[in-house]
Amino acid sequence: MEVLFLILIFAGIFGIYDAIRKVNNNILEQTEELRKISVQLKENSKR
Repeated sequence: MEVLFLILIFAGIFGIYDAIRKVNNNILEQTEELRKISVQLKENSKR
């Protein structure tokens, strides 16, 4: 019974870690896209 609880706790911690990792990757991708848009807007405003 204790082994089952340990497996469930481990799976829960891994699930939380995976969710945080995915959110972090999405934030990094969005930040990069915003940087690209900002550079494009600056280049277009100079023309």
